Amino acid sequence: MRKGHRFSRYLLAVAAAAALNLPAVAQLQLPGAVRSPTPAGATTTPPGGGGPRREGDNEANAPKPVMVRAPSDRTLEGRTLALNGRSGVLRFTRTAGKLELVEMRLTGDRLSRVGESCTMSISGGPFPVDADGRIDGLVQLRADVPACPFTLAILDGAVMVTHKGSRVSTGLGAGTCEIKEDDCRGYLAGFWGPPGGGIGPADSKSIEATRSEAEKNARANFRTLLRKYQGDRQKVREIAADQAGFSARREEVCRDYLREFQHGFCASRFTQARAVSLAAQLGAVEVDDGSAKPPPKPRPRKPPPSQPGQTGQPATGAPVQLQPAIR
Repeated sequence: MRKGHRFSRYLLAVAAAAALNLPAVAQLQLPGAVRSPTPAGATTTPPGGGGPRREGDNEANAPKPVMVRAPSDRTLEGRTLALNGRSGVLRFTRTAGKLELVEMRLTGDRLSRVGESCTMSISGGPFPVDADGRIDGLVQLRADVPACPFTLAILDGAVMVTHKGSRVSTGLGAGTCEIKEDDCRGYLAGFWGPPGGGIGPADSKSIEATRSEAEKNARANFRTLLRKYQGDRQKVREIAADQAGFSARREEVCRDYLREFQHGFCASRFTQARAVSLAAQLGAVEVDDGSAKPPPKPRPRKPPPSQPGQTGQPATGAPVQLQPAIR
């Protein structure tokens, strides 16, 4: 008995020493037992991420949106735009700090003779162009033309024109400006950009840069939108369907742009509009006011002394400079 008593005391001593060195362990909760009260405002979440969530948890856990700059009316100064890059004229200038529409010419269909084309110049200009809020995150302007007032959303060196609620023009009259005195119904609503015949290979680099940046921003903010509404199945379906239909809408708008298959100007600007629209849903759009400094131009590299031409003699065997590929 004496040896057993000593062994029991030894076990108690070891257990006490171990208790001093181990971290505290949660007490075992038996079924039906009453838990200790939870502090006010706190939530209990069992391992595995289940349990109640506070309102706004999805927003808090969502990745930060990418800020996107919406073009301002500065991109229209001195621009002459054509509908689908092929017909009509919208020419803008800035006078005393205010943007104006100084020339407006539309092509369309003659009212008195079916199938005959016509052109009409809108007189009475220059016409004031005033701010008219935002549409899908893009800066919107209102052109106060008495004969046919319209609105336009600004892209980079291009505009999307809306007339009488229509975003496209048709021969049936939707989106068109009709002036009986000129016996003409002119096409107005749609995508206006620089004449397609004047966009050459030298412009392809900047066009591709605009589209590449827009696609990158659109992808990032699309994923952010999905994460933000991951608990709302209906909203997620709407966002996914809208994204799935984007390519078809772009093709519909840009397929008639003059030489679009060569330069891709319309597609780049329409993709830019998509990036701005997604960012607007996340409150991540700011207007480009010109405050951002352009990147410094690279300094020309001087050829090493051993290269021909360093001492002034003409270089021989110089490689032929290739033109940028046309997309």
